[in-house]
Amino acid sequence: MIRLKIRDKITGVLVIYFLVALVAIGSTLMASWRLEGGAAAINDAGRERMRSYRIAYLLEQQIVAPTAQLHRDIQYEMVLFENTLNELAHGNPSRPLFLPKEVDVHSKMAQLSRSWYADVKPQIGKILNSSNILEQQVELKSYRPMLEHYVADINDLVTLVERSNHSATLLLRLLQIFLMILALLGTVLLVYLFSQMVVRPVTQLHDGIKRMTTADFSVRLPITSQDELGELAVGFNHMADELKDLYMTLERRVEEKTRSIEAKNSELATLDIEMAISEERNHLAQELHDSIAQSLAFLNIQVQLLQEDFQNGHNADAVKGLAKIREGVQESYDDVRELLMHFRTRITGTDLPTAIRSALDKFEEKTGIKTSFNIDGEVPLLQEGHVLQIMHIVQESLSNARKHATASQINVELVCAEECVINIHDNGIGFDVTHEVGDDHVGLRIMRERAQRIGAELFFKSSPNKGTHICLILPK
Repeated sequence: MIRLKIRDKITGVLVIYFLVALVAIGSTLMASWRLEGGAAAINDAGRERMRSYRIAYLLEQQIVAPTAQLHRDIQYEMVLFENTLNELAHGNPSRPLFLPKEVDVHSKMAQLSRSWYADVKPQIGKILNSSNILEQQVELKSYRPMLEHYVADINDLVTLVERSNHSATLLLRLLQIFLMILALLGTVLLVYLFSQMVVRPVTQLHDGIKRMTTADFSVRLPITSQDELGELAVGFNHMADELKDLYMTLERRVEEKTRSIEAKNSELATLDIEMAISEERNHLAQELHDSIAQSLAFLNIQVQLLQEDFQNGHNADAVKGLAKIREGVQESYDDVRELLMHFRTRITGTDLPTAIRSALDKFEEKTGIKTSFNIDGEVPLLQEGHVLQIMHIVQESLSNARKHATASQINVELVCAEECVINIHDNGIGFDVTHEVGDDHVGLRIMRERAQRIGAELFFKSSPNKGTHICLILPK
């Protein structure tokens, strides 16, 4: 099956509609051009009638009082008559002027040409070339009924052209009515097609996101097409499956951690870990909810904007909106996978430098972002619960550098003298510390809570386009 993008579908529908409209408009132009040519033919035919009578009048004057000027005027009028007659017979597209294509019109025109050259023009020549006034009067007397008959033929030609123009006028009106019907039906058809191809899938996606924001992860979207909207529906369903599995896995792992803590409640260190894991469950659930809720809220806004673009006919903006939605779905999917990795973090018998180095190696392998790790001084042995919280802070810093700072280099330093300090530098876009480190920023708030849990201090230093520096001062 051929997979057409939604842009190609919309373009194809519009092109077909344009071609149909173009044919209809071209037909009206042809009909109007035909009317214009016929009107010019009627005008020139009427001019031929007047010129025939003028030639007869000049002939009478020439017989009564012959002059060289009258002779030249008659010759000039005959030349004009023949030029117009020739233009009527063969047409003149530049004016435009042409006779209709009906057979009877062209037969009448051929008859007029034959009569002129075979009868009328030779009779005028006899009158002009005769030197005897009596002969001229006789020839003129014969010329008059010939002229009346010739003018009657011209009138017949005019009548035939007028009938043809009347038919062309009716055709033009029919075409105009057809264009009105085409505009109405075309609009209804386009609204229906866009509703089926775009509005309905977008509405389904919008409703699905609203249900998911209420923690209803059983919602699924129907796959009705193979275009971008179909891919969005597939991605949405995949994300819903991942979230459902994640929540189920979270409950099972909470039970496993609880049983593990109960088995080791005789040891004080184990009790410490039990409390940390219990608190960790709540923070992980909060972090998961906040991250996914932000992504779903973004997707909800983008879907609403996409629906408005299609309703307003902004197809180019709609295509860009689809790309943003696809990026949002992929980002949500990545967040879920990353949160799963955070949840699986275990610190068992591992010192802090080894844990940091392992985390950096995995991060660099997964993202391709360059990292470095330097140690200065002797690192003391820390409690496992403290190492766990420190590693979550480090991993959150790496995640922020990847998702928000778009950094290409991250440097981590562990300096131990009177106290141990972890410095994390990235070369990303940075942010305004005065506006973005408050309680409204979920990730940074959770990092501070983790630091407070182990008695550490956490500081942020950053400015736009100058990277970010995170400083974690561990307790003595």
